[in-house]
Amino acid sequence: MLVAALVLAAAAPTRLPPVERCGGDAEFSAVRQKLDQAVAKQDFEGLLSLMSDDVRVTFGGRYGRESFRQYWAQSKEHGELWSEFRKALRLGCATAVDGQGKEYRAIPAMFVTGDDLDGFSTWVGLPGAVMRARKNARAAATMRLPVWTVLDEVDHDGGAWIEARTPKGHHGFVSTAQARSIIDYRIVFGKRDERWKITAFVAGD
Repeated sequence: MLVAALVLAAAAPTRLPPVERCGGDAEFSAVRQKLDQAVAKQDFEGLLSLMSDDVRVTFGGRYGRESFRQYWAQSKEHGELWSEFRKALRLGCATAVDGQGKEYRAIPAMFVTGDDLDGFSTWVGLPGAVMRARKNARAAATMRLPVWTVLDEVDHDGGAWIEARTPKGHHGFVSTAQARSIIDYRIVFGKRDERWKITAFVAGD
């Protein structure tokens, strides 16, 4: 059992950088370009037009474009929706296959490339992330994290800091502004009537 655990630990990724694995499909590239334009212009109707009829809005049973409209009605006015899309769109794209054997694509890529990791406890250090001795921006820095380092959450009370451990065992605190959960907001694309559509924009699992 110990040998197996060590093999699995050795195989686990230590970094999850943005990668681009969604090329080679002109239709998908066109949809992605339209998404970029809708986000840049904060064009809510343009964004909705890229979504499937059954787009997943939450894990609490909300589906559909109208449900998406209602759910984000106030947030879109305050910029939260556009902020989450912009942050996700900077982090690459990857392709995978779901439990039914259907291909899907996800942005950020780390949602796919980190699939073998525990989504609830895995974070990734963003560029410039610093690990500190305490939950305080003025606390001593114990290390500057190599960019895109995988962080194993030790504790997080939902606040602005996570207690975490690096793959090499360094332990400390990292601001949530400098790290991203691998199951944070992601844009999932799937085929509907042979055409690429956004089938989910959700966080969590």
